[in-house]
Amino acid sequence: MKARASFTIEADVLARLDSVVDNINYRSKSEAVEDILRKFFERQHTAIIMCGGNFKLENTDIYKPLVRIGNSTLIEDTVTKLRMNGFRNIFVSGSTGLLKEVFKILKNGEGYGVDVKYVDDDNMKGSARALERVKEYVGSTTLFVPGDAVFDLDLRDMLRFHSTHNSMASIAVSTLPDGRVEDTHDRLVIKGNKIVLYEKGGGSPVSRLDPTSIFLLDKEVFKYIPPGDMEWDIRRDMLPLMAKEGILYGYIYNGSWVRIRKGEDIETAKAIMKKQQSF
Repeated sequence: MKARASFTIEADVLARLDSVVDNINYRSKSEAVEDILRKFFERQHTAIIMCGGNFKLENTDIYKPLVRIGNSTLIEDTVTKLRMNGFRNIFVSGSTGLLKEVFKILKNGEGYGVDVKYVDDDNMKGSARALERVKEYVGSTTLFVPGDAVFDLDLRDMLRFHSTHNSMASIAVSTLPDGRVEDTHDRLVIKGNKIVLYEKGGGSPVSRLDPTSIFLLDKEVFKYIPPGDMEWDIRRDMLPLMAKEGILYGYIYNGSWVRIRKGEDIETAKAIMKKQQSF
């Protein structure tokens, strides 16, 4: 359905608009404006901030995205980072209670130069099911980032990597500091840029590769989520299957990232942010 709009623009811009009305590509200024605006909005990349499950700081009632890191909350830092990398269509996926608190800060995103919408993922059986709930918002390529992480990553460059390799699924891979190997560390094997093995919580004392929870996914990946309501997890079920079939790529970067799970992690996050601000 068409709607009428009235606005004023600079004379030189109007002259340039008149020049593209050639009765071939555009028959009128209205048609030209509509097409130009449509293409502009299509170029605004989409990101989904995943905040599913028990998303509270350990031994507290504080939602992790609301933790203050320096002068802002974690969710504000994430949204700012997304905007600076060209991701202006943003969805926050989480429980009803969490979304209410995040909304008090972000509102519709206008104050942060983005558009924010909210997706309730209550009662989801596994992280892949929460992912499935946002399926309708996933375009050709969509970025997924955790709502409890501080990271130092060039998202534009990762997007170029994803496009260059014609990848259906790409995951950002950092490196572990010497001496740090955790039981919860996911194990992976990479040949070139392709991840050929992925195991949740496998531990990897040989490889220092540290898969993050930052993904670029195309719509085709949803075929790796089986129909029905059986529990299905991204790291335990979905990524190993995609690695086995040779469609999961690893974007290896020289940067830092930390998940905020407990109070001690906040200091690590502050150090990462301080390093970012020094460049």
